[in-house]
Amino acid sequence: MYDLLIHEKTFSRLEPRLKPFAEHISPLVLSDSDEFRRPWGKAETDAMLVYGSQDAFFSPAARSFSKSIYSADRVRWFQSVAAGLENPFLQKVGRKAEIYTSCHVQAEAIAEWVLWAAFDFFGCGQERRDAQASRAWPRIEFREVGSTRWLIYGFGHIGEAVGRRLRGLGAHVTGVRRSSAVSPFADRIIHPKDVSGDDLGSVDAVLLCCPHTPETESMANADFFAAMRADSLFLNVGRGALVDEGALLGALESGKPAHATLDVTREEPLPKESQLWAHRCITLTPHSSTLTDGTIRRNDEQFLDNLGRFLSNEPMLDIVDATAFQEQSVKTD
Repeated sequence: MYDLLIHEKTFSRLEPRLKPFAEHISPLVLSDSDEFRRPWGKAETDAMLVYGSQDAFFSPAARSFSKSIYSADRVRWFQSVAAGLENPFLQKVGRKAEIYTSCHVQAEAIAEWVLWAAFDFFGCGQERRDAQASRAWPRIEFREVGSTRWLIYGFGHIGEAVGRRLRGLGAHVTGVRRSSAVSPFADRIIHPKDVSGDDLGSVDAVLLCCPHTPETESMANADFFAAMRADSLFLNVGRGALVDEGALLGALESGKPAHATLDVTREEPLPKESQLWAHRCITLTPHSSTLTDGTIRRNDEQFLDNLGRFLSNEPMLDIVDATAFQEQSVKTD
């Protein structure tokens, strides 16, 4: 019998589907008001299982959630909805949990965020909104996304989800990753060390969706932006630390790239005094590219699938090797 540490909102969604496992789990439910309860009563348990859902990670009671994990005698399995591992909390949990599973289903939502950003930029969205606000009636010529060329850094789950959609529209995609394995969602695959200024200068959009490591720290610097085209789009859904934000602001002032759409920043929440807020060539979203009902549903499905696999002693999905938690870094896809 295992304790199952789970957020109240998550438990409310899943309780009927958890009932078949009632002989093996005793839910320990945490609310946003920082209260724990035992909806199925207290049972003698041997260890703890944890579902690290978005509800738990972004709850006002997240600190209590973390403390419960840290103070548990034994964490047998931790299911995370996050794909990344570099967060200090996740690193600490990874060293404690006997089994740690990640999740990559948020790639679908992030890919749609990228398409939204692309359609808005290449479709002259701001120009159209300005025209409407001024009650003007211009016929604005725009660029078809299907005619664009893309360079995608980090061609793993997210990069491939984006590439699949872009190629479906007819766009040309170059994926950047350490593996040379051919992908059906890229026209070309290159190693990060082989990316040249010519590669950056030959595309209409550059997307970062790789993790933050010592090698990728501030990879988007002044030289990086100087190599981009003047009419190009820069996007970041990876980590804020991938970008030298001062260099980005300077580059936008010089006109290369033409625009930046960012879902992540170095400091989050972004301080009110940051120049990123009001820059005319920057579109910001608050690290929310994964926030869809589809992401929540797919995360829950993977948790339930893995719970069944765990209790049946079957191979689990997306197990992370313990060596990933020995250092504060992970490698790019």
